[in-house]
Amino acid sequence: MSVQPVGAPAPVDQVLELACRAPSVHNTQPWTWRVSGSRVDLFADFRRQLVYADPGRRDLLVSCGAALHHLQVAAAGLGWAARVRRCPDPGDERHVASVQLRPARPHAEALAQLDALTARRTDRRRLTSWPVPQERLNALAATGSVWGAQVLPVVDPSMRGHLERLTRHADRVQRRNERYLSELAAWTAPSPAQGVPSALRPVRDPSEGPEPGNVADLAARRFPSGTLADPEVDPEPPADGMLLVCTSSDDTISRVRAGEALSAVWLHATREGLSLVPLSQAMEVEETRRSLQGDVLGDLACPQMLVRVGWLPLSRPDLPPTPRRPLSEVRTVV
Repeated sequence: MSVQPVGAPAPVDQVLELACRAPSVHNTQPWTWRVSGSRVDLFADFRRQLVYADPGRRDLLVSCGAALHHLQVAAAGLGWAARVRRCPDPGDERHVASVQLRPARPHAEALAQLDALTARRTDRRRLTSWPVPQERLNALAATGSVWGAQVLPVVDPSMRGHLERLTRHADRVQRRNERYLSELAAWTAPSPAQGVPSALRPVRDPSEGPEPGNVADLAARRFPSGTLADPEVDPEPPADGMLLVCTSSDDTISRVRAGEALSAVWLHATREGLSLVPLSQAMEVEETRRSLQGDVLGDLACPQMLVRVGWLPLSRPDLPPTPRRPLSEVRTVV
């Protein structure tokens, strides 16, 4: 992507197109933008809430936080500096942020981040058995933690085992809810601009039982079987790492901050050649979220998102980006 000369930054719409590449729960893209000159306001779109998967709107606000971080990365790479006010209107919980842009020269790190933004994908295919070194997990955690959240590498086997059990249990609870299953099906139905299309959902072996073999399988098996080839090339079990995104409180701004941290970790992982997929089930079910907060975190932090990170086989072809709504649907100019 070419560098914009000082004084001639890219159009704001180009920044927004890239901001809308942010990951969101089930690719719901639950955000809208209002543009006034060089000012951009981000709003949560509660009409796109997953009522049964995300009754507390946690995933929705984390998704908006990821879009806010993507906006800042895109702006920096396209010749803008962004001054951000989060949750600027206490009377309107939909108003996630107000961002004032001003021209600024892109630097090398901003351009590298922009490359990672355009390359980032949500890839649910099988991981390899190559371990993720702890120093890499620590680096990812440090990257996310500068955005106002706590990102914890999960390296203790007992803690990891507890998180895996909670994630599996939450998944079972959700699958007993027919309305949840109907909602999930609605966001995996054919659509040109939203949801998780079949071409990006791995093919599921019909001989597999109802229970996933490991927690990494939940990344693929949360959704119906798709058409994405995912042959087994590594007979050993995956050696993925795990990160837990937490905040000191559980209000709107904390969830937005968690989304920014998630996005920062994801872009860092992309630059390292790592695959990252969120596992939000344990946060979506009240019973497991309370257990995670009390039993795992000792009520010292509020869990917002669990993610698994690992290496894909080198032979795997890159995925196309997930579909996005046209900018005209999510942006108004005033």
